[in-house]
Formats: sequence, structure tokens, C-alpha cells
Amino acid sequence: MTEKKTTNVGVLYGVIGLLAVVLAVSVYMLVDLKKDFDQTSDALEENRVYFAMEKDSLEKELNNIYVSYDSLETDNSRIQEEMAIQQEKINRLIAIQADDAYKIRMYKREMETLRSVLRSYIVQIDSLNSKNQELMAENVQLKRTEQQLKTEKEKLETDKAALEEIKDKASTLQASNIYVEPINENNRPRRRIKSIDKIRTDFVVRANSVVEPGEKTIYLRLVRPDGLALGSPDMEVITVDEQEVPVSASRTVTYENADLPISIFWTNNGEIVPGEYQVELYANGSIIGSDVFSL
Repeated sequence: MTEKKTTNVGVLYGVIGLLAVVLAVSVYMLVDLKKDFDQTSDALEENRVYFAMEKDSLEKELNNIYVSYDSLETDNSRIQEEMAIQQEKINRLIAIQADDAYKIRMYKREMETLRSVLRSYIVQIDSLNSKNQELMAENVQLKRTEQQLKTEKEKLETDKAALEEIKDKASTLQASNIYVEPINENNRPRRRIKSIDKIRTDFVVRANSVVEPGEKTIYLRLVRPDGLALGSPDMEVITVDEQEVPVSASRTVTYENADLPISIFWTNNGEIVPGEYQVELYANGSIIGSDVFSL
């Protein structure tokens, strides 16, 4: 009986020992698991903090890129539309919760693409600005050249007008040595109005190699002190500066580009009054000489 009791006690001690070993192993395993859990938690926290810092850093860089897009100025509508699309893409990226390595890598990859696109826009805009500057400079030069050409054209037109005037003057007959002599029926000089039968006007048409030779009609206009022209028998009228001008007498001569003495007679028709008279000579619609005399 005593032996059986002893055996039971031994078994009990064995079981207790086994349980102690199992408990010790379990405690060890729990401690080890807790250590692994703590290490994993620490690693996860470190990763969370790391990813948060990376995301913050990347967000700042994305915001800087966004601002860089904003700072680019261009009038090119295509580039403006493309930059607006890139800025919208940046806003979408910032809205993503990048909390793992994959998303952070995607963030970085997209950010590098945005930087590359930004650099290409900067190059394009710089190129466009340079071209615009060149075009503006060319435009300024063209305006200067246009103004210079305009000035030169105006000068040429002025010179041409002056040359035309000189040519007109050069191609116009000129009368000189004008002398008026009232005469009687016997061709003798008289100053008394009652004795005057005719008024003879002597002059010389000067030599001019520019004028075309041939028959020329010279017109005489005698203007009284009161401004009326002494009339002619057939009431001759010529056009001078687009106005009709009555003349007193005329004579057709043959001009050969040499000095040509001419005399034109006006027959007294009773229109003579005392005073100072104006003598005017015309040819081809232009005045070629003038003088005054008194009666």
C-alpha cells in the first residue's frame, strides 16, 4: 500500500515537472513573440514615419514644380493648355495617400516625369521668347526701314516735283528786253492818248535748246490801271492755270531755239485811259515775261 502511494507521488511530481517545463517554454515563446511583435511594430512605425516624411518631401517638391509651372509665362495657347494638364496631374498626385513603398516609387517616378516635362516647356518658352525678341527686333528694324524708305520716297517725290518744275521752266519760252511804244498812224512814238493809233510791244524770245522748235503763238495782254484788259478784235481767250484769260493781241512765229526778236501790235479801239499799264506775254499757257508802262 505504501509502495503504491509512493508511485503516485512520483507520477505527480513528474507531471508537475513537465508542466513547469511546458510553462517555461511557453513563457519563453511568449517573450520571444512579444519581442518580435515589438520589433515589427517599431519597424512599421519607422516605415510609417519614413513614408510620411518622404510624402511630405515629395509634396513640397510637387508644390514647387506646380509653382514653377505657374511662373512660366507664354502667349502660346498650346503650351498653356498642356501646362494646365500637368498642374492638374500634380493636384491628383498630392491627393494620393502615399503610405507604402510602391506609392512612394510611383510618386518619385511621376515627379521626375513632371520635372522633365517642365524642363522641356522652359526650353520651348525660352526658344519662343528668343524668337519673339528676334521678331520684335526685326519688326523694329522693318519699321525703321519702312520709315526710311518712306522718307526717301517723299524726298524722291519732292526732288521729282522740283525736277519737273525745273524741267517745265526749262522747257518754257522766256521773253526779255520788253519795250512798249505807243505810236501814231505814221509809226512815230506818241504819249498823248488822242494821238495813239497802236501800241507796239517789242521783246526777244530767248534761245532755249530744250524747247521743241517750230511754230509758236505769242499772246500779248495789256491791262489797264483799273484791271481791265484791252480787248482784241476777235476777243481771243487763252487758258492759264485752268482759267480763261482774255488777251489783247497775238502773233505766230517760227522758233528755232535761238534768240528771236518779235513785235506785237495792238490797235487802239478807244479803250485807252491814263495811268500805269501792265504788260504780260504768254506762250503755251504760261506767262513768259511781263513789264509796266505809263500813258
